[in-house]
Amino acid sequence: MKNLYHVCGKISLLCYIPIMYQLWHLCQYGGMKRHLPALLFWTMLCGVAWILWLIARWKFKKNTTGNTGKSKIYALEVLIFVAVTVFFCGKIVYSAIPYHGALSWKMDEFIHQRKIVLEHDNIFEDGVEGILADLDRKLNLPDELYVSDSFRVGFNDVGTVQKISTCLYGKNEKGKIKTYLIDYDADKGNRMSVWLDENTHGNLVEDMRLAPMLHILKNAEWQKIVSAWSEKGLDQQYEILYAGRRAFDVKDGLYYLPGDVDGDGMDSGTNCIAKLDFGGNIVGFEVSLHIPGLEEITPVRYIMEPSYTTPNQIKDEHKKQQVAQAKDATSWTVDRNDDSMYFFLDDFHGWRLSVADAAAGSRLYTMEKTEDGGASWRSINQDPFQGHDGVAEGLIFYDENLGIAGLSGASQSSSMLYLTKDGGATFREIKLPMEQVTKLPETAKEYGFTVEDYDYLEMPERSENVLKIKVTPEASEDDGIRFDSTDDGETWIYQGIWDKTP
Repeated sequence: MKNLYHVCGKISLLCYIPIMYQLWHLCQYGGMKRHLPALLFWTMLCGVAWILWLIARWKFKKNTTGNTGKSKIYALEVLIFVAVTVFFCGKIVYSAIPYHGALSWKMDEFIHQRKIVLEHDNIFEDGVEGILADLDRKLNLPDELYVSDSFRVGFNDVGTVQKISTCLYGKNEKGKIKTYLIDYDADKGNRMSVWLDENTHGNLVEDMRLAPMLHILKNAEWQKIVSAWSEKGLDQQYEILYAGRRAFDVKDGLYYLPGDVDGDGMDSGTNCIAKLDFGGNIVGFEVSLHIPGLEEITPVRYIMEPSYTTPNQIKDEHKKQQVAQAKDATSWTVDRNDDSMYFFLDDFHGWRLSVADAAAGSRLYTMEKTEDGGASWRSINQDPFQGHDGVAEGLIFYDENLGIAGLSGASQSSSMLYLTKDGGATFREIKLPMEQVTKLPETAKEYGFTVEDYDYLEMPERSENVLKIKVTPEASEDDGIRFDSTDDGETWIYQGIWDKTP
């Protein structure tokens, strides 16, 4: 028994080390099923050894005073116990720091996630209001709710809810915005997973209010549509989708629904859908009913109080947005709708290369100018590229007079640069002294390039009143030669191989 007393103490200490290791590994990387057997084994072994040690100590306790050797061994055991505890506890605490380990995610889940039973699980009988009632009973939802992106509810032909996916938010009684990320899958159980965030900063977007969805579903005969689809054998999962106010430019599936969702006491937009025959778009609160995965079935889209925007109004609004984008940019910008190119020197002075004609990938441009920040434009040059067609490569002005515009071929195998010194009223092509070239990049010999092949002029860079042009065989080539001008583009001097270093 005396030997048992000494051995069991050391066994329990040796078992304590893998126990702490397994605990740390579990907290750091997760995997309860993987670690549980080892934890149980070492814990049971440690427990048995410790119990035997206690029994042996109780029966055979001896006075060890003056036994320096045993005291030192005991002190060493205590030191090992403390060191192991501090070391692994420190690592466990580290795993609890956000994003540093599996324990941190479990703690975050414990703090921010709620599991709520979906009792009102039939959307035909309880509507979306039933889902909200179950959430409100546990979460005390704000009175006015908003949808962050969309609200999706999937259900079968008898109305049993199968899936829910949405993120709701709103101001609580303290005026703080709270969000609720909601997910539900009937195949995984009868509980909704809700992630909470009480420190969200942002604004309430009126176009994403949830109330219009409830109003539309209450007034639309969507259940009859589901019944009709089900009778045709389309008995897959159905889905209701709401994403606030949406824009539509085609009539397919759109149904006008009378009602007041903006709170002004009036019903508007009766004839808006018919106006889509003349182009433009309509915008309104809309709820879609569709069958996920069946694209051949046109969704039914219920829309309330839509507003109509004419094609010209859309075009004007797009131009305003393009001008605002061009003002914020540090270089030229391109309108992908009509391929026009913009450059603003400041908030007031700007230039625009507008497409006058286009064919086979090439375009003819006119030059326009604004001096009131894009409110109005006037034509200043009907042919800035002197009869050449292609694709605008760039547009830049260094002051109200000095500017350069670039034009490349449709294949981007060559390009030309044009210089203006009168604010775009006139341009002349920049001709580089290629006869000065004495050396080409190493890749020229590799690909068989000659000086004549170097005919792609990139838009110039400017540094301390020096204009620098890089010339390559084509747009995709990186190695090139360099020409500089110190007199605002009047003359150019060959400077050798383009230096790639910044």
